[in-house]
Parts: sequence; structure tokens; C-alpha cells
Amino acid sequence: MLSNRWHRPAEGQTQYTLKASRMFFNTEPTQYDLRFNLFNIPVRISAWFWLMGAVFGFNAVELEAEYLLLWMGILFVSILVHEFGHALVAKAFGYRPHVLLYHFGGLAMYQPDSRYTASRSVAISLAGPSAGFALFGLTELFKYYVFPSMIPGLSRSSLMLLSFAIIQMEWINLYWGLINLLPVLPLDGGRICQEICLKISPRRGVIYAAQTGAVVSGVAAAFFFTQEMLYPAILFASLCATNIQAAQQRQW
Repeated sequence: MLSNRWHRPAEGQTQYTLKASRMFFNTEPTQYDLRFNLFNIPVRISAWFWLMGAVFGFNAVELEAEYLLLWMGILFVSILVHEFGHALVAKAFGYRPHVLLYHFGGLAMYQPDSRYTASRSVAISLAGPSAGFALFGLTELFKYYVFPSMIPGLSRSSLMLLSFAIIQMEWINLYWGLINLLPVLPLDGGRICQEICLKISPRRGVIYAAQTGAVVSGVAAAFFFTQEMLYPAILFASLCATNIQAAQQRQW
């Protein structure tokens, strides 16, 4: 369940990201979605977010039901922090963002204007993983400086729950953040790669970014399949197909 960011391309740029998002990520609202505002930023949580989160963390039920509930809470907080990293930087640039949590993670969406630049795009793209890395850092501070002093007063079940929470916080906010920086459109790393490619070749930059994304996502899918990690393998295989299709369409 990878978190990514989407925005409408600035005038004169490709519509790739918009098309890829619609092709691969179904973000249509439902009557069961949860809506609220946080820091004056609208947030919508799709009902599919909870369903896919439960499926992805189903193995936690083997430990006991409360582990699944804890996993869902950690997933929610971690992805929300990631997307608000994007959204708050976009808001600081004067855009009006909104956040969606859905079955493939999260989206921070905004409409660029005439002030939109490649450097702003890169800054917004980096802000999400950076927020996750900051949350990972706080987790590590808790793990090494607070958690040891709590151990004597915790029951065995509470100790196991807290240890589980720390491990999941580390996994989501560090490893998922690093994976999300792979140069695969429309992930954050893909957006950064696209901006770099457009600087190198304004005419063919999007093709180069899509070709890069196809190769990297293909390698990632193969790796996850060999590790028997089915969900990310399918995700990156789908992203590979999307990037290949986008590269082919742009060549005509």
C-alpha cells in the first residue's frame, strides 16, 4: 500500500499523471466515505481504505484481533502524516490542497497556477516522504529513550502490543517511504524523476520518465515476487504496465 501524490500538470506539461491516476487509481467517492477538515485542509477517507488496510494486515489476526486494530491505526496515522507533508507544503506555496486516503494509500491533490515551477513540484514531492521519515525518527527516539523505562511496568501482552506497534511504525515510515521514492510514475520519486527529465529534455522528458518508471517498477515487481510479497509485486507490475503504456502513447 504505497502512498503517492497527484496534481494536475501545469499548463504546457503532459497530462500523463492525470491519465495514469485515473487508469490505475479509482478514487470515486462513496456514501460510506469519512470526511473532515484538518488544519483547514479537507480530508476524505474512502471506505476502501479500511477494507484494503484490513486485507493487507490480515496476518495480524493470527496474533489476536487487537493487533489488527492497532495495525489499522498505525497505517491510518502514517499515511495521513505522509500526505499532510505534501499538503502543508503545497498550502505554503499558496495552493489549496485536499487529501484522500483510499485503497492504494493516499493522495494529496491541488491545482497549480502560474507560479508553479519544477522546484516547487520537487519540494512538494519530497515533503511527504520527509514527514514519514520524521515520524520514523520520533519512533526511534521513543524506542531507545522511552520504551526501555516502560518495560518493567508493562504486562507481557502490553509489551508485545507496544513492540508490534514500534516495528510497524518503523516499517511503514522508513521502508515504504524509501520505496515511494523509486523513480516510478505516479509515485513521489516518479514525479521528481519527471521534473529532472523535463529539465534535460522538455520535449521527450515525460517519455524518458515513463521509460525509467517501466524499468524500475518491472525490476521491483520481479524482486517482490521472488520474496513472495504478493501485494507490492502486483502493485509494481501494474505500475510497470501503466508506465509502458504511457511511454508508448507519448511516442506517437
